[in-house]
Amino acid sequence: MLPKRALLRAAGWTGLSALARRATASQLRILCYHGLWLAPGAPFGSCLFMTPDKFADRMARLVRSGRPVLPLGEAVALLAANRLPQAAVVITIDDGWASTHSHMLPVLERYRLPATLYATTWYSGRDLPVLNVAVDYLIAASGRAGEDRGAVIRRIEALPEPDRLAALRDYGRALGVSEAWLDCRQFHLMRPDEIADAHGRGLDIQLHTHRHIDVAGRIGQLVPEIDANRAAIRAATGAAPAEHFCYPSGTFHPSAPALLAASGVRSATLVSEGLNAPGSCPYALRRFVDAQHVTASSFGAYLDGTLHYLSRMREAAERIESAVPRQVATASGMLLCAL
Repeated sequence: MLPKRALLRAAGWTGLSALARRATASQLRILCYHGLWLAPGAPFGSCLFMTPDKFADRMARLVRSGRPVLPLGEAVALLAANRLPQAAVVITIDDGWASTHSHMLPVLERYRLPATLYATTWYSGRDLPVLNVAVDYLIAASGRAGEDRGAVIRRIEALPEPDRLAALRDYGRALGVSEAWLDCRQFHLMRPDEIADAHGRGLDIQLHTHRHIDVAGRIGQLVPEIDANRAAIRAATGAAPAEHFCYPSGTFHPSAPALLAASGVRSATLVSEGLNAPGSCPYALRRFVDAQHVTASSFGAYLDGTLHYLSRMREAAERIESAVPRQVATASGMLLCAL
């Protein structure tokens, strides 16, 4: 089996990359980021955090590529009208980690890049790290894989809010983990004053639900969550009501588009990889989730459309394999199964 990197090199040699650039020129690329890792050691989590240097390098690569980077609202409108500039890109950032304000925003300002932050807001008004992520980190950093993280989270959540931070710190000390993660606000979200400052400096603040809910499992709470999220953002920024949305963790429900439209939302993004052609449903826009483990070649392949075609080829090979005897399908799928 060829590794993914070799497949991407082969795409360049065979001319697939050049073909993909031309064939996907009218389609919208949407990049997805989360936070930056400021604590000691390697970034925690599979896609939540990357190093500041890697994010700065990505933005520099994007600028050097010459592709037009558009504000989200403008791109959504141009996509619907089939009037996008060729290979247009949108930058989105999920959640609103404190590092978005302290480290990502200065990079975006340096390169004069517009971006949208999908801000979840319940933690924003509280001096409390995001509990489930912090607990997961403490367990991982301690090497205590046998810890019952659910029981720990439930115990701390049962406490009055003013007591939760102390309980979390006590738990970290009991595990022997340094508090460097707390000192740099690694797992805090942006405060309302930071959201206001980011908005004033040009960062577009949009909707991500108030409590980062699972939309697939809690669809009945979507509308009140949007209302509370929108109110918190407006209170911080004084801006017009937010009208673009990101599904928390990409969780989707078939009823969501109609509910979002009725709530005044004009677009919604997933975490499913892909490009967005003219005529795409504005409530199921695909993105490329960039992260610490993602290579520069994969990042470039998404931007030029190569990943789009390799994914389609892989899907075709999988359909063949399911339709014919395995020994026949194996040959057609060997080149693609590394993706």
